[in-house]
Amino acid sequence: MPRFADRAWNLAVAGHAGNRYASEFLIDFQSLSNAERREAAREFLFWRLNTRPIRGPLPSISTVAAEWWNLRCFLRFLDTEHDGIRLRAVTQPVLDSYLVSCREEGLVQSSLRQRLQVIPRLHLAAEAMPTDSLELNPWNGRPLSRVIGGPVARKHENQTPRIPPKVIAPLVQAALFYVHTAAPDIIRARAELTALEASVGEIHGLSLARLNRYLDSLAADGRGVPVLDGTGRQPHLAGSPAYTYIMRKSGAGQAIAGSSYNDRIDRALQQLGPEIGGMDTPITLHPQSGRPWRERFSPSTVPHEERLLRAACYILIAYLSGMRDSEVKELRDGCHYTERSADGVVVRHKVCSQLVKGGRGASESWIVIEPVAHAVNALERLPHRDLLFCRPVAGRPHSTISANRMNENLNEFLAHCANIGYPVPDIEGEPWNLTTRQFRRTVAWHIAHRPFGTVAGMIQYKHLSVAMFEGYAGTSSSGFRAEVAAEEALARLADVVERYEDFKAGVRSTSPGGPRTDNEFARVQKELQDFPGRVVDERRLYAMLKASARTLHIGTLNDCYYQPETALCRAPSGEDRPLLNSCRPDRCGNSTITTRHRNGWVAARGDTERALTFIGLSDLQRTALREHLSDVTEVIEGIDSAND
Repeated sequence: MPRFADRAWNLAVAGHAGNRYASEFLIDFQSLSNAERREAAREFLFWRLNTRPIRGPLPSISTVAAEWWNLRCFLRFLDTEHDGIRLRAVTQPVLDSYLVSCREEGLVQSSLRQRLQVIPRLHLAAEAMPTDSLELNPWNGRPLSRVIGGPVARKHENQTPRIPPKVIAPLVQAALFYVHTAAPDIIRARAELTALEASVGEIHGLSLARLNRYLDSLAADGRGVPVLDGTGRQPHLAGSPAYTYIMRKSGAGQAIAGSSYNDRIDRALQQLGPEIGGMDTPITLHPQSGRPWRERFSPSTVPHEERLLRAACYILIAYLSGMRDSEVKELRDGCHYTERSADGVVVRHKVCSQLVKGGRGASESWIVIEPVAHAVNALERLPHRDLLFCRPVAGRPHSTISANRMNENLNEFLAHCANIGYPVPDIEGEPWNLTTRQFRRTVAWHIAHRPFGTVAGMIQYKHLSVAMFEGYAGTSSSGFRAEVAAEEALARLADVVERYEDFKAGVRSTSPGGPRTDNEFARVQKELQDFPGRVVDERRLYAMLKASARTLHIGTLNDCYYQPETALCRAPSGEDRPLLNSCRPDRCGNSTITTRHRNGWVAARGDTERALTFIGLSDLQRTALREHLSDVTEVIEGIDSAND
C-alpha cells in the first residue's frame, strides 16, 4: 500500500480494474518539475481520495488515476508557458490561455471538459493544499459547460449509441457460431501447436531422412504440402512453402536449412500441390454450407483465431448478461457455477465477478443464460492468466486486454463475420464502430422496448430480462435495473409523442378515457401553437408530454394512462399499478382506444364468433359470448365512427 511521502503511488493495489493496464494506476510524482509541485500534487490527490463530494460517493481509484494525468498536463503547462508560476499566482488570463491551448489540441467537448475539470477542483481543495493552492475561483465560478460552449448533452438520455438491430443480429449469430462450432477446433489447434513448440528443443542437427518420411506420409494421406496463408507479418509470402513449419513438424531441423532441404520441399509441392496452413487439427463442417468453416490452421493463425474467439466470447457475455466492461474483465477461472431452485426443477447459471464502478471491488454474482456459460467455458480453455480476458505478449506471460484494445478486437471480429457466413451490413455506408459500452446500453434498450423480441432467432429477450433482473435482485449494485427503468421511461415518452402525432393527423380516441387524452393533446397543441407550417420546440413538446408518459402502459386492445382513483382494475390491496388481468378496456376511465388497436379488437371478434359455433355450449355460456360479441362490436364501431 503506498504511503503519502512515496516517490510514486501504485493505486492498482486499491482498485485495479480488469479492463485497465496496471501502469494506468501508477502515479509517478518524479515526473513533475520540482519538489513543491510534487508535494502540492500529493496533497491534491490525497484530498480527492478522501473527501466526499457534495453530491455522490467518493471518486473511484480509476477516476483519481485519470485525474492525475489532467493535473500533470496543467502543471506542465504552467512550467513551460508561464515560467513555472505557483498555483497561488495563477490569474484568469493564465487559465484562459490554458483553455486555448487545450482547444488547439483538437480535443472533443467531453475530453476538453475532463481536461479542465481539475482546475475548479484545485480551487475546492485549496484549504487541503498548504504547500501551494489555487486561490482564484476559476472563471468566476461559471460552469465548465458555459466556459467551453457548444451543445449541452441532454442529461436524461444515455448518450452511448445503441447497436442497430441489423448489426447485432448477425454479430450475435457469428459469436454463437464461434463459441459452439469454432472454439473446439481452435482449442485443439492450440494444443497441437504447444506440443510442436515443446518438441523443437528435442531436435538436434539436420535429417533429410526425417523430412522425406514426413513428405511421404502427406502423399499417403492425400494431403498437400503446407504453404503460408498470409496471416501475420508477411502477407506477401502467401502461397509460399512453410519451410520452418515443415522442418519442425518433420523433425528434420529447428529452422530453414540448406538448399537441398528447400529443393526437396519444392519438388514435393509440385507433386502433391499446396495445403494452406498444414496443421493436423481437423476442421469442423459449417452448419450452413456443410464444408469446413476454414482452411487448416497454421502456427500464425492459431493466436489470430484465439483473438477472434475471445472477441466472440466477450460479445455474448457483455450482451447477454448486461455486465459492464470492467465487470466482464474481472471474470476469473471458476467464475461460472450452477444452482438449482428450491424445488430442484430450475437450474440457474451464475457467474461471479467484481463490481468496479461504485462497488470498490465488491464481489457480485449475475444470473446468466446458457450461451454465456458456454462462452466462459471456452475462455477457460484458452491460454490465460487468472483473468479470463488477457492476451499473450512477447516477453511476458499475458497482459490484460484494455477497453481500447478490446474495441479493436470487436471491430476486427465484426469485419470477419462475412468470412464465416454472417455478413454485417453497413450503416449509412460505413461499417458500424463497436465499443464495449454499447452492449449493455443495447440490451437494456431492447428489454425496455421489445420485451418479446429475439436474439439470433433463438434467445428470447423476455427470458433474458428475467435472468438479468433476477441476477441483479438484492443490492442492485451494478445499476442495471436503473438503466432499464430509464430506457422504459424514454420508450413511454416516445410512445406518447407518437400518439400525439396521430392526434395531430386526425386520429381520435374512444372508450371512457379517450376524451380526456384527446383534450390533453389538444391543450398541448394549442399552447405550443403546433399547427401546419409552424416549427415547435421539441424540448418543450417532450417536457409537456412527460407527465402523460409516466402513467402510460401500452396494450394490444388499449392504452392505459393509469390513475388509481379512476381505475376499475385497482385491487383491494391498493397496489399503485394497473392489473392487466383485471383490465376492462371498453369501460375504464383510464383506457383509450384508437385505430392502432382496431386489429386486436377485430381478432377478438373473430375468436368470439368461432367460440359461438362450438357444439355443447350451455345457454349461459352462449348468452355470455353474445354479450361479449356485442361489446366488442360496439368498440370497433366506435373506433370507425370516431375516425371517419
